[in-house]
Amino acid sequence: MPAGAASLLSEDPAVEPPQDLVRNMVNSFLSHSGSLNFFLHVPRFLQAIQQPNIDNRRVQLSPALLNAVYLWGAHLSTSNALRAYEPIFQTRATNALSSALRESQYSVINLIQAEVLVANYFFTVSRFLEGRYHCSAAVALALSCRLQKMRSSADHGIGRTGTQVREYNLPPPRDAIEEGERMRGFWYVYAMDKSWAVAMGSPSHFNGAAQSGLDTPWPLEMAQYEAGGYPPDYRSALTVYTFVSGGPAPPVGGRDSQLALRAKAAILFERATALASEWSSTTTDRTEFYGRFALLDGLVDRFIATIPPIDRTGNPDVALTALVTHTLARAATIQLRSSYRDYDRMNDGKDLVAAQTAAVILESFNIVSRHVDPILAILWTAVCRVLIGKIARPAAAPQAPSPGLPRPTYAAVTASAAAGPSNARAPLRAMLDRVLAAMNRFRETSPLMGMLHDGFVSVQGAL
Repeated sequence: MPAGAASLLSEDPAVEPPQDLVRNMVNSFLSHSGSLNFFLHVPRFLQAIQQPNIDNRRVQLSPALLNAVYLWGAHLSTSNALRAYEPIFQTRATNALSSALRESQYSVINLIQAEVLVANYFFTVSRFLEGRYHCSAAVALALSCRLQKMRSSADHGIGRTGTQVREYNLPPPRDAIEEGERMRGFWYVYAMDKSWAVAMGSPSHFNGAAQSGLDTPWPLEMAQYEAGGYPPDYRSALTVYTFVSGGPAPPVGGRDSQLALRAKAAILFERATALASEWSSTTTDRTEFYGRFALLDGLVDRFIATIPPIDRTGNPDVALTALVTHTLARAATIQLRSSYRDYDRMNDGKDLVAAQTAAVILESFNIVSRHVDPILAILWTAVCRVLIGKIARPAAAPQAPSPGLPRPTYAAVTASAAAGPSNARAPLRAMLDRVLAAMNRFRETSPLMGMLHDGFVSVQGAL
């Protein structure tokens, strides 16, 4: 590719890039799509993007979606020549979204996918306000076409008029695969909003009525939608409310999908953070607060017990999603204890066990990938803070592990504690090194990882 070719590409998102460039960008994107929250059906996406007729392609794929894909393709490419296109595709993607929201000829599901991709891009490159803006836009689009009411027992219609400012009245899905795109798209948006609300210190858009009226069932794996999806008469109600209340909700197909588990973990992460933020030294009814604390803590423990172990031998995308879920769940345990002092009743040491477990998960994690979900940078930050806090504190008598949490990690730590304070800290330092090594591994594609890694290394050097 000639030097300076990137500067010749038009910033108009409607102008098609050269086909060889499109092919390279799409290939680069699809090799990482599992960690980019891509919920569209990949074979259908490929079929549409490979249409030889540009007009036919544009009917199926909006410029916003195409340019978001090209943006990630450039960002994740190993070619310097292709990476040079990243600033131009960033401009094209954001311009396309701005104009698409004022128009109606493109599929709203296309636009939601584009907003998700662009939000994750800005989070990855540490541009949080822009990331939150596009995350909020994805939420607004999902709510505007009532994706939270799919297969609702109270409303069998999809896309009826609601109370939002602008409505996208979606026709019924053509088949189970299209329904799967909508369901999976909604839950990706939901999990992203919950997770990044914590990172940004802002309330989730799905609190209050937007959550209490959420009836869409937990998502299936895309392969299950390919096989027919939910039975025709299947209906759902109060999906999240039932989960957080501890009510029974047996998954269709015998087990939760990876996305369903991830969404549940994000719910617990956000709820734990919100509850901990209510605590202060002036809290008057401590018994009532502790009751809520114990209920949520028990729910987190029971959820952790249901998560399958990470399968490192199968699909790398599945393993990477499972890594996010496992780490989110342990971060929920950490966040639940983030506001308490040493003498508070809730400071039981489980945050340390959770941090250790999150670090142990990374042992021998040899999944070949140049990119992971950027929320892991936030979760690993919580893990590092707990480990550093324990390393920096004077040695204390070990506490008994809580039921349901892994004992091997605890046993290793307590055994070394018997040998002396410096030996007690050695396993914690090794775990901290492991988490920092993971952050450093992904710094090339995630400036956020690199920034946080370097900050912790400077702190580590002072210990």
